[in-house]
Amino acid sequence: MFGKLSTPSSTVGAAGGQTSASNLLFSLSPTQQQSNTTVHGPGIAASLGAVNNSSNARPSSLIPTTNSGTALSFSKSSLDDNAPGTKTSRLLKDLIQSATNLPKSQDTKLGVLNLPLSELQRILNTLIQNKNAPIKDFTRAHYFLASNGISTEDIESELAELPQKYTTDAGSLVLEKSAGEASTTIATGGSLESYLGSRKDENILNSIEQSLQTANNDFDAFINSNISIDWKVRKDKLRLSIGLKSNSPAAPTSASAPSSAISFPSSSKYGTSTTENNSVTWNKPSIDGTVTLLDQNYKSAVKNISREKFESHARIVYQMNEARLKNEFFPLCLSFEEINKLASDLKSKQMIDVWKYLIELSNEKFSKISIENKFHDDPKLNSTIVKHGKKFLEQQFFNYVDEVYLRDDSKPDNFSPATNVNKVSFFIHKIVLKNNPQISRKTLTANGIPVWAIVFYLFRCGLYQDALHFVDTNRQLFNMLDTNFPTYLMKFVDVENGQLTANLPLNLTERLHQDFNTQFSMLNENDERFDPYKYSLYKIIGKCDLSKKYLPQAINLSIEDWVWFHLSIINEDNVRESGLIFDNYYLVDFQQKVLSLGPKVFNTSSNNPLYLKTLILSGLFEVAVNYTYENINDYSATHLAIALKYYGLLKVAPSNNKNEILVSLFRQAQPSYYIDFAKLLELYTRSFKISDPKVAAEYLLLIAMTTTNEQELNKCYEFLRQLILVTREFSMLLGELNEFNGEKIPGLLEQQRLLIKLENLHDFNLKITEICAIRCEEEGRIFDALILYQSCEEYNTVVGLINKLLSELISTTDLNKPLVKQGNYSSGNDNESDNNNQDTIQNNIVLLSQHIIKVFMNSSHILEKVTSEVKQTNQILLPIVEIRQTFILKDWRKVIEEIGKLGLLPLNPQATFNDIRELTDLIEINKLDSNLIKVIPSLLIMVLTLISQLNYNVLQQAYQPLSKEREEVNTFKTIARNCMVYAGMVQYKMPRETYSLLINLESLL
Repeated sequence: MFGKLSTPSSTVGAAGGQTSASNLLFSLSPTQQQSNTTVHGPGIAASLGAVNNSSNARPSSLIPTTNSGTALSFSKSSLDDNAPGTKTSRLLKDLIQSATNLPKSQDTKLGVLNLPLSELQRILNTLIQNKNAPIKDFTRAHYFLASNGISTEDIESELAELPQKYTTDAGSLVLEKSAGEASTTIATGGSLESYLGSRKDENILNSIEQSLQTANNDFDAFINSNISIDWKVRKDKLRLSIGLKSNSPAAPTSASAPSSAISFPSSSKYGTSTTENNSVTWNKPSIDGTVTLLDQNYKSAVKNISREKFESHARIVYQMNEARLKNEFFPLCLSFEEINKLASDLKSKQMIDVWKYLIELSNEKFSKISIENKFHDDPKLNSTIVKHGKKFLEQQFFNYVDEVYLRDDSKPDNFSPATNVNKVSFFIHKIVLKNNPQISRKTLTANGIPVWAIVFYLFRCGLYQDALHFVDTNRQLFNMLDTNFPTYLMKFVDVENGQLTANLPLNLTERLHQDFNTQFSMLNENDERFDPYKYSLYKIIGKCDLSKKYLPQAINLSIEDWVWFHLSIINEDNVRESGLIFDNYYLVDFQQKVLSLGPKVFNTSSNNPLYLKTLILSGLFEVAVNYTYENINDYSATHLAIALKYYGLLKVAPSNNKNEILVSLFRQAQPSYYIDFAKLLELYTRSFKISDPKVAAEYLLLIAMTTTNEQELNKCYEFLRQLILVTREFSMLLGELNEFNGEKIPGLLEQQRLLIKLENLHDFNLKITEICAIRCEEEGRIFDALILYQSCEEYNTVVGLINKLLSELISTTDLNKPLVKQGNYSSGNDNESDNNNQDTIQNNIVLLSQHIIKVFMNSSHILEKVTSEVKQTNQILLPIVEIRQTFILKDWRKVIEEIGKLGLLPLNPQATFNDIRELTDLIEINKLDSNLIKVIPSLLIMVLTLISQLNYNVLQQAYQPLSKEREEVNTFKTIARNCMVYAGMVQYKMPRETYSLLINLESLL
């Protein structure tokens, strides 16, 4: 970029030579960063103050580069090319080429023509005035053009006369470089000081370039040390995932290798599959009795979450699913709260308040039975949210008041003993009066006691019974202040304690509103008779004047106070709906107010953001999940949604084709919010479904939680099918057969099928396993299809598919190659074979087929499900595998003997034409299985080949063959003729090349 032109990394071209562009952006000022990254040398030098903008003082090392990244300079060698005798066209061609390579400056900032009409008018008038200006004399140009322009021959001769070697002249200093380098001329204005100054500038630029290059190298080293990607391994995994064999040998498995999966304890008596080696096992005690996590250093792919926290959340989800299977109680929110207690970051602290409120709302601490779906279709849900939201805020405030009281050891004696009234009185003395000394002049005091303030803050702490007791104790005083207030308070406390199911009685409400209007309608907040605490108590008790949903400014409210007040004046259970719209204040109205204010209002304190807490307290659970996902982290949002869904508090989107998690639907001009729960869980599990398929399965099962909606269930089934097909952990997720007795060992999903509303095993196989098998078969993943059909107990389909595989393999493999070695088929598992690449049932179709048939033969109930036709075909195809091996070993007589036992070809020398005709009829009337018809050509070739070989061996004997050998050869020739007759009758079923090869083999006999 700066410095020597001979250094490729230092050359910045206009098109693509932007070396170290990222480093340039990091090093330049913000103003410079806004310009195009393709910056020519002089422009950068000028911005750094290194050189003068004058062209006379510009070093050649800062000459702009061309579009191709090559410096534009005229050296001695380039001048030599233009010596006399060179054609004129060559000079012009070079000039044109040089012109096309000139840099296209991207730094010029041409302004946009945007002039007002008055300015355009002024410019036009100026042009009109200059219209009659005298025209300059261009007659010389006319003569010049009349003589056919420039004489190129003169130019060539003048260029040739230029000196070939430069010397030092007065007024300039010329530097000469060695051969092969472009000569660099620096005009110094006639002084050595100027030259040294330019050299200094060049050295500075070189230093800057070296710094940029060093920073670039350091950045590359950082990337290499922190992001390690073995592309060869990734390529092999990709090949394996689509069913192709890996080109590289399997890496040796190390016992100390990091774990790639988390294993749940299996309830199967057969244990878990072998793929759980070196995995994290939960609830398995170690020697000292503690739960061990074997892989603490593994970094989960889930963003913003440590492995330990990832495992802790997943463990809770697993335990919850186990409890749901048994219909037992599980403290879900209490468990999530315990995890967040261990963290000290601000995001976790926000979630702690959320979990505490949900514990309060669900009453988890005192539940003994399952409370799953507790609030689903609850008509009193809004009232419950308001009631518990108030109670939660009141308890938090009381804890704060209690802390203020207990931590001060120098309290005056008049605040003892530690009763609730004394605690509140001390809080007013210590906090309220300190923050607002003028409040004592605004509220009524009796004997120095602010009685209305005490009652208000007792309300704020949720100590309604204490407030009533305080008023009763000072009844004489309150009769003097407000005769009716004790009566209003007593009925209000009865409502808060649940003794009254609705609000205050109608007659009492009317009296309260009359008193309120009498006392406060003619007063404003600045009036000396206006008591802000008494006014607030009347608004809370009687829900008076709801057109003004705020408290006096004299009461310095926090955000929590504001939320508590609004929850206190909501009249959700008011059966006597007022005709005045302002007198009806419901939870939905409060929710709209919270949404209209937005997060900025509630997150004014960076140390204590309260928007998420307010959303939860106001019952905006769906918006809270979306806010958590976008502003806190995805795993907190996911587990919050799981808890809300577990209790029936989350509204799930019926359908959503968008990418948003939050879905808004308008009903009766009111927005209703929904969460795409299935998409949220799928996004969360997407990053670890390969490494931890069991964990992903536990999460995806939750899509069907607390729902009977067919659409939601289908989403759950589809995501589970995708998990099965992508991870290919068939044994772990779906189960496997016991190889000794054919008994099915259930997998994780089969064990937990009740959680996805598939109680019947047949329905589970039909909607999960069989669809996966069909997709694998359609995609050509035959190996996977075999395992999946076997898992869903479609044994006849399994054997039929094996027959198809064997038939294809036998008919397409060269006769001189063994089927086992040629039958390799990669199943995609990294640990499927050992270091020697030996064929096993995990990677070889032939061996897998033999293994499956062996297992089936050991189970009578499996054989009952296989039809006789399919079974008979398999009993013919499997022996052909052994026959092919015998053929390679050149045991000709045994081969023809074994082929004769199959009954597919006329290998009996005494066979008549009718016998041959009967065999061909099996093909013509489609009575013979198509898989057997497919292997007949290869059998015919083997028979004709071995007969030709036997005949050749006899003819090559040095002595006359014995009569027995001649008789045997004649017998084989008879068999060959029968086979050719048979082949001629069914040649339309064979490839043309096969029949031609048979004719050639027969001609050798």
